[in-house]
Amino acid sequence: MQAQYFKLTKQVHQSISIRKDTRTAFYDHWHYHSELELVYIIQGEGTRFIGDDISRFGSGDLVLLGVGLPHVWKSDDSYFDHNSRKKVSAIVLHFGQDFLGPDLWELPEMAPIKKLLELSPRGISYHLPEGHPVKRKLRKMIDQQPFDRLTHLLTMLHKLAQVENHTILSGIPFADHYQKHHSKRIDKIYDYILTNFEKEIKLEELALLANMTPASLCRFFRQKTRKSVSEFINEVRVGFACKLLIEGNLSISEICFRCGYNNLSYFNRQFKKIIGLTPGNYQKKKSLFEEEKQA
Repeated sequence: MQAQYFKLTKQVHQSISIRKDTRTAFYDHWHYHSELELVYIIQGEGTRFIGDDISRFGSGDLVLLGVGLPHVWKSDDSYFDHNSRKKVSAIVLHFGQDFLGPDLWELPEMAPIKKLLELSPRGISYHLPEGHPVKRKLRKMIDQQPFDRLTHLLTMLHKLAQVENHTILSGIPFADHYQKHHSKRIDKIYDYILTNFEKEIKLEELALLANMTPASLCRFFRQKTRKSVSEFINEVRVGFACKLLIEGNLSISEICFRCGYNNLSYFNRQFKKIIGLTPGNYQKKKSLFEEEKQA
């Protein structure tokens, strides 16, 4: 899952591209590109990594990613079981920031969209019902002619700019910071941690991987990512713990060890530090929320 710059293949005579992506699981490369991306998860669940944000995703999620913002969606382990019949599906829309020309956003009527595009490098998650006009338009755009897609995209961006129920995902300077300080060493470290977080990860292992001393690695990692190695490892582990708590098949102590921790008290402290709740309270709150949805 090394971070790569992806040069997206443009469709002939079209300034935007859209596709419906259906497969067994989501797990591409940690990557970024020079186009904006709007992702609508129709079916599937797992963990998404967007800039420095690590959180759960599920069916119905809608996320706008700005230019240069590194990201990847990873389906839950059950999707990778060779006996699994599960499928994932998403609509993915790509468009250039100036797909209608560089001066259009300076028009007073375009002020809301201009502000939206300025926020997009941090990533924006929208909390919208399935019948929302934006989701309906995305589904329709799959089969539309190029000109109709163009007009629909402009209307859709205007509607998104007015949505108040959204969450800014990544730290303010992450996309710009990442591109300026991008390093293959960081890619290797990210990849190793995301692959091996369920077991003990020693600083010496990461330092050897990066061909650095442990002390140098710690300074280097903080300079590049604005957080310590241990902070990143804990965020990944706690993100996975949230998934296990939601599923409710394991006890909290079992989840603690499943996520790579060997001390329950330390796990509880890190979970509360990152999520703001203890694992037990998080599980109760999620259960109450699910009951309210079904009521």
